[in-house]
Amino acid sequence: MSELNYVKSEPKEHILKSEIYEVQSYFNDPDLMDIYKRLKANVIDINGSSIVKTVQGTEQDFLEMMNKAKRFLVQNYYGLKDDEQRKILEMFQSAVFGYYVLTPLLDAVDVSDIKVLAWNRVVCKASGNRYETNVSFLSEQDYNDWYERLQKIHRIKNNIHNAATYCTDRKCDDSYYLRIDWQNRRLVSTDDNNIHIRKIPTKKYSWDYLKEAGMVNDEMIEYFKDRINNKYGFLISGAGGSGKTSLLNKLLDWIPFNESVLISQESDELYSTVHPQMQFEHTMTLEQGQESATYSLEDELRLGLLQDIDNFVIGEIKGAEALYVFTTALNTGARFLGTIHSNDAASSVTRLAQCARYKSDYPMETLEEMLTVVPFVLVHMSHFGIREILEIEGYDYEYQRLKFRKVYKKHNG
Repeated sequence: MSELNYVKSEPKEHILKSEIYEVQSYFNDPDLMDIYKRLKANVIDINGSSIVKTVQGTEQDFLEMMNKAKRFLVQNYYGLKDDEQRKILEMFQSAVFGYYVLTPLLDAVDVSDIKVLAWNRVVCKASGNRYETNVSFLSEQDYNDWYERLQKIHRIKNNIHNAATYCTDRKCDDSYYLRIDWQNRRLVSTDDNNIHIRKIPTKKYSWDYLKEAGMVNDEMIEYFKDRINNKYGFLISGAGGSGKTSLLNKLLDWIPFNESVLISQESDELYSTVHPQMQFEHTMTLEQGQESATYSLEDELRLGLLQDIDNFVIGEIKGAEALYVFTTALNTGARFLGTIHSNDAASSVTRLAQCARYKSDYPMETLEEMLTVVPFVLVHMSHFGIREILEIEGYDYEYQRLKFRKVYKKHNG
């Protein structure tokens, strides 16, 4: 007889093997790689200081470096076809000035996230699913050299203050920009530099695309439009890469144009090119000589209370900035929209209240009751799809908990 007292879970596939996301790349061509490796050894590897100067230099420095690479090919590979030379120079340019072997993943439309966990372990998320890839750097040294070059391109100093940091690249491509999260090897127990790249489209997904991707249907779109127009707040929850920001970005364009909007975020993922009264702020640290000043989401929200704001939007709630959702924004008659990490729609408000308690002594029950001041929609997402929609219906004072009305729930199968 078993000594373990537990209820066995429902049968579920136990995945212990990764699917491979494969890309076509010049770096996978053996003939091109033989030439590239020699070019790299003679132009990149032996000119470390010159490379540093070039990546932080002017357009003239860039042209001189590219001409140097071209001269090497002409002098050492007589008879190299023009198309082959073009490909190798593209490889060289992406290695020195760009995203190197990761470029094909960035160009893939369905890829949203790329992580480098080691020189030979590159993973990605595509259409909401996680994959290993057939992408690899040449060696650990090759990866670390590129990692440091990319930091120099983005003006990130290699010091203890930037061992874990992030930046935004708005110049890499016309169709997307990148949020890049860096973790120096000193913070990583495997002694590997880690980098995470999130692709953010410069053009929002259309509702037709989101329907085809399975995120929404026509009825949901009409529901969201109705609730946005009638002053409902929105809290969109889910794991990273679940589609929270993509959905919120679409909803922002539906906020009535006669209402003011303040968007506060850590990285510039939320935007609107159509709303005339929308202002955007992000967190940052300013340095001047030996002095520095950090401006947080809390600072921006506090200032927003003086600016006659009708809609407060927080890109991603993680900490004490949540307090301003309860004690200020909601109690001034303003509407709140934002995203948060949670396991389901109902627990998203619990998570919101927990974040507010980082900086207050309000009981959880009091904070949750405050959410009944304005009508509120809770959306939970997973794998780029909506899994649940609830509305806050009121507060049950006998049991001291919120009452919800189920609008939608996706059933498995």
